[in-house]
Amino acid sequence: ADLRGGHGQAAKNSEADKGTDGGEVEVDEPADLAHEIGTYMGGEWPTRPVRKVQISLEGAPADAETLLDLTGLNPTLLSEMSVQTRELFLEVYFDDMQDLYSAVMETLQPDGRVTWDSVRKYKHLSISLGFKAVSDVCQAGFDDARTDDFDEFPEVAPDHRPGMITYLDVAKFTELTAASVALVKMILDLKGELPPEAEPRIIRVEKKFYYDDI
Repeated sequence: ADLRGGHGQAAKNSEADKGTDGGEVEVDEPADLAHEIGTYMGGEWPTRPVRKVQISLEGAPADAETLLDLTGLNPTLLSEMSVQTRELFLEVYFDDMQDLYSAVMETLQPDGRVTWDSVRKYKHLSISLGFKAVSDVCQAGFDDARTDDFDEFPEVAPDHRPGMITYLDVAKFTELTAASVALVKMILDLKGELPPEAEPRIIRVEKKFYYDDI
C-alpha cells in the first residue's frame, strides 16, 4: 500500500521527462528528481522488492512532539541539510524503512525470532538518521540470551551471518517503525521542512577557527 496516497513516486518515464522540443524539463517532485539523477547518462533505476509485509500507520501518533519523543529522533543530521536535499533524501528513506521492515518480518518464526542479517540491515538504516528508539530495540535483540551465539555463525561477508537467528520484540519493533515512518511522512508532507518541535532537539555546535583563541 502507498502510505502517501500515490504522491512522490518516481513514475515518469524517459519520454515524459522531455519537453515538447525534446529538451529536458524542470523536475519539481523530489522522487522524480532522484529518478533523473539515478538514470542520468544511461543509468538504471533500481527495482524495489515487493513488500510481503506492510507497515500500518493506524494508531501511530499524529502530532510531532509525541512522534519525536517516541522515536527518539535526533534531528541534528537532518537540520544540516537544505530543505530540498532533505526532502529528496527522505523520499528514498521513506521507502527504505518500509522495505527493510518487510524484510525483517518475512523471516519471523513462531518463537518470535528473525534472521540476524535482516535486523542488522534495519538497525544500520535506523541509526544512520538518528532514530534511536527502534535501533535500541534491534540492539536489545542482539543482546538477548535467546539470540544465537556469534561464534557458531561466522561472518562470511560484512554483516552477513547465514543462518543466524536473533530474538526481536516484534510488537515494539512494529510500533516504533510505524512511528518512525509516520514522522518521515510528516516531514515529507511539509515539503522537507522540519516541524517546529524539532528545533529544541537539534544539537548546535559553535563553529570556530582554531586561531580564535590565540
